[in-house]
Amino acid sequence: MKIELLNRLRKTACWLKNYTPEALIKLDSWRPDAIDLIGPAFDHDWPTPAPRTIIICAAQRTGSFELCRFLTAAGLGIPHEYFHPNYARRLMARWSLQENPLSEGAIGSYIELLRRKRASPDVFSTKLQYWQFEAFLRNKHGRALFENACVLHLFRSDIVAQFASYRTASETGRWDYSERQTNKPNLTPETEAVEKALDQLRHLISADAGFRMLFALLEVCPIFITTEQLFADPQSIIESIARRVALPINKNALSKMIALSSPYSHYAVTEPAIKDLRESFFSSGA
Repeated sequence: MKIELLNRLRKTACWLKNYTPEALIKLDSWRPDAIDLIGPAFDHDWPTPAPRTIIICAAQRTGSFELCRFLTAAGLGIPHEYFHPNYARRLMARWSLQENPLSEGAIGSYIELLRRKRASPDVFSTKLQYWQFEAFLRNKHGRALFENACVLHLFRSDIVAQFASYRTASETGRWDYSERQTNKPNLTPETEAVEKALDQLRHLISADAGFRMLFALLEVCPIFITTEQLFADPQSIIESIARRVALPINKNALSKMIALSSPYSHYAVTEPAIKDLRESFFSSGA
């Protein structure tokens, strides 16, 4: 028991020594957005890969990046969408990787690299959308990633707000709280707007269904978290995750990150987006 405690203290000291000072200092008063979180301020170079795994399974517009910020502040990894081509390309360029990290031949070594360069000493955390699993992880590497992992299923029960937020994010290219674009705006001609919006709604609904199918096939019992629960009591949510992986958390940093959390201002008005679609949907006989 004493040896295990000493080893953990050594790892913590190593983590504090190697954690980029800019990121460690700024987290006291900084709410990093999706672009910040994938940036070099959160890179490491651990000698061994993190042994534990946390996987956030979530459809879009569930508050998943807020959960990423909370986990990062708490010291439970540095979760991000590592299996999204846009973000994987950023790491590929920064780390001078010769092959697309999401390709079939490279994804295994990419995951091992993530466990050393984008993790805390004890745990690697990632955020995953179902389409990313289907595209890149429906293989032995995906199965291995889920093995003994702490799996979280983040679900937004308010589908109306989720769908309106999805449409706004798609049209603006802003998928996090800040004004920075993470994707190009996806604008649709008016003649195709109704059918595209319905496809987006089907996509959101099928993502949660896909994850539930995956959990059944892998015999995984995830920690089920609603968006409403996450924002109502984030401290308890993070503490329950920490208990599952048997790791301590940085309560002070977590409290400060929670204090910085706030609703996304550019998604405040949702009713017009739904109302316009509803009128078109019922008048078109779709």
